[in-house]
Amino acid sequence: MPWLVLAAALALAGVLRWRLADMPLERDEGEYAYAGQLLLDGVPPYRLAYNMKYPGTYAAYALIMAVFGQTPRGIHAGVILVTSATAVLVFFVGRRLFGAGAGAAAAACHAVLATNPSFLALAGHASHFVALAAMGGVALVLRGLDRGGRWIFLAAGACFGLAILMKQPGAVFLAFAALYLAVHEWRARPRSWRRTGERLGLLLGAAALVLGATFLALAAAGVFGTFWFWTFEYARAYGGYVSLEAGARQLMTMLERFAWPMLGLAALSAAGIAAVLLCRRYRAGAAAALGLLVFSFIGTGAGLHFRHHYFILMLPALALLAGAAGGAAADLLGRTRLGRAAWAGPAAALAASCGWMIAQERAVLFEGAPAVACRTLYTMNPFPESIEIAGYIESRTSPGDTIAVLGSEPQIYFYARRRSATGYIYTYGLMEPQPFARRMQEEMIAEIEAARPAYVVVSNVVTSWVVRPDSDRTIFEWGRQYLARNYDRVGVIDILSATRTDYYWNEWAAQTAPRSSAFLAVYKRRS
Repeated sequence: MPWLVLAAALALAGVLRWRLADMPLERDEGEYAYAGQLLLDGVPPYRLAYNMKYPGTYAAYALIMAVFGQTPRGIHAGVILVTSATAVLVFFVGRRLFGAGAGAAAAACHAVLATNPSFLALAGHASHFVALAAMGGVALVLRGLDRGGRWIFLAAGACFGLAILMKQPGAVFLAFAALYLAVHEWRARPRSWRRTGERLGLLLGAAALVLGATFLALAAAGVFGTFWFWTFEYARAYGGYVSLEAGARQLMTMLERFAWPMLGLAALSAAGIAAVLLCRRYRAGAAAALGLLVFSFIGTGAGLHFRHHYFILMLPALALLAGAAGGAAADLLGRTRLGRAAWAGPAAALAASCGWMIAQERAVLFEGAPAVACRTLYTMNPFPESIEIAGYIESRTSPGDTIAVLGSEPQIYFYARRRSATGYIYTYGLMEPQPFARRMQEEMIAEIEAARPAYVVVSNVVTSWVVRPDSDRTIFEWGRQYLARNYDRVGVIDILSATRTDYYWNEWAAQTAPRSSAFLAVYKRRS
């Protein structure tokens, strides 16, 4: 029966995701897809695409696209496998901690939660890949503590190393595992410091080996200096400019967004906290479940930047607690005359909570085509428009030509299958109150001028820049002058509303003034 529950949940989640598999890529997906595309072409990370994330998700996207193709459908097919595998691992962890019934309930909750549009979970965010690798590590650590075996802790450490490579907040799961292992060994009788040191050494050493091998590969590719600047120096500056008050406000905004659709599942997770603390049978798993919850929450707020998809890291812990609540309720009802039917009530509660979430998100999950769902989720962001813009550019350039995007729309590079004239595929950093902003603008300007791109796309969309009152605006003045001297406008993409975008190409673009505040313009270099 537990396996049937898991299979049914995976099938439901798969159907929900597959209906929207053609949804246009959003920015993060565009970044990963473009970097993965470059990897498949033999171009190392950080050479033509700068970002502060570690390169694991780039490699994961490259693998997915090698198998399923370089399309949104292919990418989203791979993400279905990733989230399904994570749910299976949640089942194994839940079964070891709380029993098969609770494990199946937890896995079912995770499968549904991982489709929640409130978390932007339909997209292939790095957090999905972090969660998969981290839950693999947790499952192996729990197995190793029961059965021993050096290889298990080596494999677990490698999983946590991969979680960090997918995105740096994955480090919280390694910290959780090391602390959990140390506490478990300290409480064990007879206590063995040698065994404790060996297991911790294997766990941490394997993670360090994965990271070290990656760093050496980047050095061999000649990009370690760029990698170091973006993932250490800039990342430190990025994580230091948000105040505690601003971070708290952003967290509350996120929680308010999640509160209504997550009402039932949040209540079940809260009941799960009580269950693991009060029920004797589940108390042994309390440290693992609650520790995972605390550490995964820490991972969502690195640098006090709270984003919708960061909370995907918490879904395994929330699902495990919801499963524990269901298991505890079934145990309690099992003491009555219900017998084997004791799971009927908890199962109904779990189904109702998942159904509530799905019903609240029906506008995205059930109504409209993938492009409509994309607009519902991302409002006026130019994600559907990027496909047509890229098609126009691809049909008028050769593979050796470069293009530039003034704005944060890396998906255009991916769709157009043309390389970027600059490594600055995001422009957020140029507008941030951090000490490298002016240097970044100067570097982007120099790279574009040196490359002489065949086409330049200018994004006049607020979310593509996030200009602040104190932002350095040098690049805007340069852009106006540079384009006026060297380029002709050949495209205007006017996003008038959630349901209407007007496209003007070639001679029509030259004589059309955008009517919306959200538009993109395409420029062709003069001969």
